[in-house]
Amino acid sequence: MNKKVKQVTIKTTSAASELVADVLFEEGSEGASVYDGSDFASLINSDVIWDYVDEKAVSADPVVRVVGCFAEDKELDALKKRLEELRKNCPFDTGSLELTCALIRADNWDEEWKKYYSPIKTGRLVVVPEWINYAAKKGEKIVKMDPGQAFGTGEHESTRICLYLLQKEIKGGEEVIDVGCGSGILAAAAIVAGARHADACDIDPVAVEAAERNARLNGVEDSVRIVLGSLEECAEGKYDVILANITADVLIAMSNSFRDRLKEGGALIMSGVINSRAAQVEEAMKSAGFTLEEKQTEKEWTGYLWR
Repeated sequence: MNKKVKQVTIKTTSAASELVADVLFEEGSEGASVYDGSDFASLINSDVIWDYVDEKAVSADPVVRVVGCFAEDKELDALKKRLEELRKNCPFDTGSLELTCALIRADNWDEEWKKYYSPIKTGRLVVVPEWINYAAKKGEKIVKMDPGQAFGTGEHESTRICLYLLQKEIKGGEEVIDVGCGSGILAAAAIVAGARHADACDIDPVAVEAAERNARLNGVEDSVRIVLGSLEECAEGKYDVILANITADVLIAMSNSFRDRLKEGGALIMSGVINSRAAQVEEAMKSAGFTLEEKQTEKEWTGYLWR
């Protein structure tokens, strides 16, 4: 008999999609996929290489769908409660958070979620899911990824902003730290781009495991030190580049710590700031002594390069 699993689909917005995916993971989902037609539309018209999604898959539908997978006998009451809490507490629009579910064959799920992960090109870096064979074009550098259960696949706007900015800063030989590293994509990308060494830290054990795996996938495990803990528990000295793709409140709280850990003339690259919080973040960073060098905005998200 073919094993069945419960596929859950939640309607939301682009801004809230990663938060919804986090809720799915925390409730035990065996993966999560974000289907965002507006992302497809913008990327189809860029220089991104799409191996699995043709133009007919692009939808003008503004509703984003986050899909997860649970055991067949999974009760969904706790998940529904978490979604209602998200709706009440989220500082931006979450959409309807309408939930639907269906029983599907487990082997169908194993392949289905992979269809919507494709190589994502940002500058000269191309983030490639581990199961895809991708031949790098002239000047491109590949960052391999296992999407896993930690934030940071190269698809989310805040991650793309960081990838774009770090390439402008990495010239070769830099010491880097990735704070709140999630999947470890930024630390791995920094080494691939030419940095000498990267420290990476996260307070989530799942993220640390994902970051370790992605470092191995890219063959950079000897150049990346991954620590379960905070910036102060991880940091060794000062850094040429600090990467932080985390929430506005955490960025504000850590502004002075970032200043203390950055070398003279170094760069603080950060994102994860919803546009409505940008002014607060900018005020905090300037108060900590930083000078804004570059600001990037993509959809609802803002990122920065500070000195």
